[in-house]
Amino acid sequence: MSRNSRLSHSFLTSALLALALSTGCSTPTQSSLHAFERGDYSGALAECYPRAEEGDADAQYLLGLLYDEGRGVRTNAIEAARWYTRAAEQGHAAAQNNLGLLYYDGRGVAQSHEQAALWYERASAQGFAPAQSNLGVMHLFGQVVSKDPVRAKELLQLACDQGHARAQCLLGAMYYEGVGVTRSFSDALHWYRLAADQGDAAAQHRLGAMYFLGQGVPQDDERAIDWLQRAAEQGIARAQFAVGWMHQVGRGVGPDARVAATWMRKAAEQGLDAAQTNLALMHIEGRGVAQDDAEAVRWLRVAGQSGFALAQYNLGLMYAKGQGVTQSHEDAAMWLQLAAEQGLAVAQSKLGSMYEHGRGVSEDDVTAYVWYSLSASNGHESDQARLERLVHTLTPAQLADAEATTRAWQASHDERTQQLTDAVE
Repeated sequence: MSRNSRLSHSFLTSALLALALSTGCSTPTQSSLHAFERGDYSGALAECYPRAEEGDADAQYLLGLLYDEGRGVRTNAIEAARWYTRAAEQGHAAAQNNLGLLYYDGRGVAQSHEQAALWYERASAQGFAPAQSNLGVMHLFGQVVSKDPVRAKELLQLACDQGHARAQCLLGAMYYEGVGVTRSFSDALHWYRLAADQGDAAAQHRLGAMYFLGQGVPQDDERAIDWLQRAAEQGIARAQFAVGWMHQVGRGVGPDARVAATWMRKAAEQGLDAAQTNLALMHIEGRGVAQDDAEAVRWLRVAGQSGFALAQYNLGLMYAKGQGVTQSHEDAAMWLQLAAEQGLAVAQSKLGSMYEHGRGVSEDDVTAYVWYSLSASNGHESDQARLERLVHTLTPAQLADAEATTRAWQASHDERTQQLTDAVE
């Protein structure tokens, strides 16, 4: 289960309280719940503690939640696990689910996906939607339990039928990607819309993206930015990047470089490499932010070190020009090489030129031919003329060596790409 696929405790709080505790009569447990709901966590703690000690499962669950989230007490995962366990062993579904979350993450207990799956299964058997969603994700990715997209869909569907927003978002993702189901943008749109209407940020982001791209719906920039903005305001980095880009180019809104830069920075500070790179380019040009080559280099280095090819390419150019850094053709070649190895055509072209002219690397027409050839095959048409020029400088043996190296690189790159695709699928 990925970080983004699991249900967070903050998301669970209101839903779990509504689902887990019965209503309709005045009891000490209900009194604790009312105190919790009005933010009187110390009062809730004082009222439910004696009931929990006496064995009341609802009180034990609520006490576990207080320790789990640090409401009225310091966060204490060990105490949370202790109280969740006591309630879970009495069959309390919400406690079983939350205990599963603790085991999954290894908080307050030794990490064990086996134990997580066991407690999710017990809560799922009682029809508890968050647990059905969590167990469905484990089946989707084959974590401890069998990798079974059909079973994953069944569990998510059960949670969806109860109106569970996160499950609706996940089921939408299955239809969007065609994982375990026939790919259907219309079905994906249906589930994303249900989840988005409940405030699920991931669903809002995906729904906005579908309107942006015209997938399953007519392309509609105004609707796209409406949904993306909602997700961005909830902290979804990719939505923040998308909103920033739409303000930058004026899609769905009037162009506004300052607003664009604000959203780009929010996404960049969350570690989104595309936003870091775009923010760097805005600093280079002084669009929406102060012109600052050193700041641009800082963001490009952060994104480049994370492996983002476009950042590596631009950082290579900065070193080649001595812009924002001390000029260094050797450093330029190093960064360009990293981007070129990922298949970025403009980096391959620039690296070919550096090998042809011996800048930052030893002059080597064979290696230059290889990079020009790869660049040309990736659509960089201007390198075709450079290839034709080099053909006349290479011996037949050197040309044969260059062509063999090109084929080997391409085959190796295709194999790596397929391995990544297989891993994602």
